[in-house]
Amino acid sequence: MNIFKKKFVLSYLFFFVITYTICGGTLYSQTNRIQVVYTDWYPYTYMDNEEPLGFEIEIVNAVMKKMNITPEFLKYPWRRCLLNLEEGTADALVSLLKTPEREKYIFFSNSYISLSKTVLFTKTEKNIQFKGNYQALKGYSIGVIAGFTYGDAFDKADYLTKDYAQTPQMLIEKLINDRHDLAAENQVVISGYAAKMGLRDKIRFLEPPIHTQKLYVGFSKAKGLKKLSDEFSKALDKFKLSEEYVVILKKYGVNPSDMIEKIE
Repeated sequence: MNIFKKKFVLSYLFFFVITYTICGGTLYSQTNRIQVVYTDWYPYTYMDNEEPLGFEIEIVNAVMKKMNITPEFLKYPWRRCLLNLEEGTADALVSLLKTPEREKYIFFSNSYISLSKTVLFTKTEKNIQFKGNYQALKGYSIGVIAGFTYGDAFDKADYLTKDYAQTPQMLIEKLINDRHDLAAENQVVISGYAAKMGLRDKIRFLEPPIHTQKLYVGFSKAKGLKKLSDEFSKALDKFKLSEEYVVILKKYGVNPSDMIEKIE
């Protein structure tokens, strides 16, 4: 190999390494493709007939396309999704809560993609009222998902009778069959499953919510995707003002006003 060819090859390799490093181990700036991991959480994110679906999946897909990026959605168990971001074997995750522990290895978009509102619900005909005082619920059997957290106040209310279920569908079934008096879970999730089960008109939600939390798209720090996170956040803010955003939410039975943070 002559000196000119050696210099050319070395220059090319140097450019490749620098580009790879700047992009944090991913060449999305050249290929315009990224890997986005998710888990089953109907109707936010889920898979049906091998196709990634859910209103968050569709929102991310629409926003990325406007950024001229093609996302590849891959479904994994939840802990694997987090590990993929931590190790840099995936670019992004949709969606998750922002916590100090996760911020150690994840860049969070400034704009939240949706809200998770946890509420109490009961059978339509039951005259159970809730005004935010858990003491008033003593004497009722309350269905919850085993292993889930519902906020410190609810979790630490050991004077409440809590009846455990494994899935949202089981919560609904046990409520309808009077196995418990009311239950607690994400409002959009319960509404979606109840509609699929033909039971949406059999349940009603109580106010106020137990708590409301913001959900974000996270980007891998191991891949150095801070710039992509910032660009996605700006594009998401703009998209949330569009009619296309509203259409996606309504397609999955989600009220757009439920995805707006309420300032008390």
